[in-house]
Amino acid sequence: MSPTTSAETSLTHTRDVWPRFTDWLDTLVPSDISWRTGFPHSIRIEEFTRNGSFMIRAELPGIDPDKDVHINVKDGMLTIEGKREEHEESDQRSEFFYGRFMRTLSLPSGTHSTDIKASYRDGILEITIPMKETTQRAESIPISHG
Repeated sequence: MSPTTSAETSLTHTRDVWPRFTDWLDTLVPSDISWRTGFPHSIRIEEFTRNGSFMIRAELPGIDPDKDVHINVKDGMLTIEGKREEHEESDQRSEFFYGRFMRTLSLPSGTHSTDIKASYRDGILEITIPMKETTQRAESIPISHG
């Protein structure tokens, strides 16, 4: 075995200190505020189109979608918001996000906000928004010379 260099010792020390430092920062901020992403914390999402619908998938593990999540649409903006309750255990260490969460998205033109459907399975909220079929053809516009 070779002796440990000062660079290796420094790297190991940095790895050991970082988790303690983030824990310390978490103790300075109330539990319903996340210093990492602001308050309320954001939701990670995916957006795509499938079979003529605009799809939004949001990661929301550990919640009851019937009581903890609210979805609304207003002026072409869809908002997902809710709250995850904290469960405290003795000698707890947690990197989970608790408290309020919210995400507002602009819906693309051509979506029907009246026929939105939402489902929740395996910690993923999936929102399906039908899109209008576009049957308009492009028209040629003449350019005048003035």
